[in-house]
Amino acid sequence: MEIYRYPLLCWQLTKDTICTRLVGTEYELVGVQLPKLQSHLAEHLQREYLQDDFIPDSMPDARLKKINVKVRPAYREESGVFPAGHTLSIPVAAVYGTTEHGYSECYLPLLDQHFYFYKPEQLRALIEYFARDYFNNMTPESLHRYLMLGDPWLEEVTVRVKARELRRNIEERIEINTLQKIADKFPRKTKGNEIAPETAWERSELVVTLLEKLEKERASVVLIGEQGSGKTAILLEAARKFFSLTKEQLEGANYFWRTTPQRMIAGARYLGEWQETAEELMEELQRTGDILWINNFVHLLSVGGEGPEDSIAAFMLPNLRQGHLQMIGESTQQEWERIRQRLPGFAAHFHVISIPKLSKKQIFKIMQLFTVYIDKQLHITIEESALNLAYRLLDRYLRYEAFPGKIIKFMTSCVNEVLVQNQKRIDDEKVLTQFVQKTGLPPFLLRDDIPLETTALHDYFAKRIIGQTQAIERVCQIVMIFKAGLNDPNKPIATLLFSGPTGVGKTACARTLAEYFFGQGQTLNPLIRLDMSEFQHPVQVDRLLGNGDKPGKLIREVRERPFSVVLLDEIEKAHPIFFDMLLNVMDEGILVDGNGRMTDFRNVILIMTSNLGARQSKRISFVNKTDESDISSAVRHFFRPEFYNRIDQVIPFQALSAATVAEITRKELMALNKREGFQERGISMTFTPKLVEHLAQAGFDPEYGARPLQRAIERVVISKLAKFLLQHEINGGNLLVDWVNKEVKIEIFQKKN
Repeated sequence: MEIYRYPLLCWQLTKDTICTRLVGTEYELVGVQLPKLQSHLAEHLQREYLQDDFIPDSMPDARLKKINVKVRPAYREESGVFPAGHTLSIPVAAVYGTTEHGYSECYLPLLDQHFYFYKPEQLRALIEYFARDYFNNMTPESLHRYLMLGDPWLEEVTVRVKARELRRNIEERIEINTLQKIADKFPRKTKGNEIAPETAWERSELVVTLLEKLEKERASVVLIGEQGSGKTAILLEAARKFFSLTKEQLEGANYFWRTTPQRMIAGARYLGEWQETAEELMEELQRTGDILWINNFVHLLSVGGEGPEDSIAAFMLPNLRQGHLQMIGESTQQEWERIRQRLPGFAAHFHVISIPKLSKKQIFKIMQLFTVYIDKQLHITIEESALNLAYRLLDRYLRYEAFPGKIIKFMTSCVNEVLVQNQKRIDDEKVLTQFVQKTGLPPFLLRDDIPLETTALHDYFAKRIIGQTQAIERVCQIVMIFKAGLNDPNKPIATLLFSGPTGVGKTACARTLAEYFFGQGQTLNPLIRLDMSEFQHPVQVDRLLGNGDKPGKLIREVRERPFSVVLLDEIEKAHPIFFDMLLNVMDEGILVDGNGRMTDFRNVILIMTSNLGARQSKRISFVNKTDESDISSAVRHFFRPEFYNRIDQVIPFQALSAATVAEITRKELMALNKREGFQERGISMTFTPKLVEHLAQAGFDPEYGARPLQRAIERVVISKLAKFLLQHEINGGNLLVDWVNKEVKIEIFQKKN
């Protein structure tokens, strides 16, 4: 009888409820009685032990170490990450001990982290290092949940299994130590938290073809298809069937081991270390007959060295050529073409299985199967009309992913939301709400039964963009075209050039358009702003597009926020090479990086700003207007014809008049009422025409437009208000701010009881 002992981390969730986590696994249980929880976990491990001939390494001498780690929270904003001014002390529970193979190992169960260590005196420093790395740049809200946990303690789960029932003994498990460190075994020994089943619906023929290549021909295979076409689902189902087929044979069952190129070289500290790891990995795969499954397949050619010739792919090529290594991978067509171009000898050793697009009939059949599965497993009903609505929305707006992956992923998020709300039905409203949260698009732009009120549309922009009637009219036309469904689906929603003097509202217009179009549900700012004056040299293209496996700023931002307004500020200052890069984005809405990875711009409004055509002689006037023909002529002469012809509209912004500057001043002063100091004291502020007149003159600069207005308000008004509020205890009332004898005068009118 073999006895295995596993540490069980416990903490009191409520007065009567205990939460437990089996250290080293993904198992968590919540219950009232600790012995029952221990019994359930032991029985589950025994069943998996008998079913799969495998059990995780035990830790019979496990101990618990609790330390407090000081962490500085951070706030993420559009312009970067900003650390908070204070630190938090976060309690971290670490479980450490010696495995049955003699390794000293430590787990941070609540952080899903673990590491090996050699000396006991290193333990505390390593715990702090891994914890700080995990908590790095987390917001205070994210850190708060780690402060809410109770004081943990350690228990034990004991598993007893007959030794003869285990086919793969301890010595064999030692031989795959490298695989266990840098790869995950499939089929899984512990189930994930996915709601959707790992089943390749409507792809059974491809699964059979893949198994024939793997099991009979012992070939290496790459699946080629669009993102969301089902490549991963096919491989997961193939892993289960491959395990079952090989388990029936005398030599025992075989597995898929999934890893990434980045994971294969992680932790390499000296020259040649990752090569040693890769050599050990290939030796273990050859001994066991298992198959290596590579995620991010194209990165095999860019990780490990400076080029494809000294990459991981080139290092593995001799073993692949001699038949000592069997691999599987998944790739898009563009990525595969890059692999063939860069290292043709490597690509030649793979059998290609192309994943065709599903028909609409097949997609709806998969949706029905998913609906039945969710109803059976979770007792949640998905209405047919909700499925139809989800299909229509995803088909029109999420073109950067393929069916069935994108609808399975989207409906899974709907199911998660319903589970959180403790409901049992997904209807049209739930689908629409979830789609708004995903994209930020307002419901009235998505629903055909809600008309677009043009008056309200104009008012929305007119209240936020002052003095630019012509620009507002052009922007409203873009909204109406999108609402009518008449925009070109194979290009960005609109490609615009805002041209005019500095400080007249070009950036404000872009920000307002982003809020109107994509600001309904997204937690991230829907405006992506890049200062093109930072890209005046051709070598800086890497910062924008990326180099190797690291995406550049533009690609990273658009992948994170595919529904957004991309603002390229002062476009004329960029190097001409960036105009060439933008040509394909403006024409097809697609940008392909050096690894063949595609970034979709078809749900983006692309806005470029420029001062071209803003003549100095007219900019210094309070009343003269910028001539649109001057702007159009200057833009046309600056850009090459192939670039200029891809711009949908050149929208001129006029120089500000005296009345416009005064109106902007009133707007900025009214906005002060929303600040925290006024809100907490229950104070409102009014101001006199004399103050507005003075600020309008002091805050307008012929060179910079109205941009200095904010500084003038800060200097003249806000500093005086701050001093006044600190000298007077005020609880409610109204402040009248006036300009008298060349200085600010403040009077208070208390509310009457």
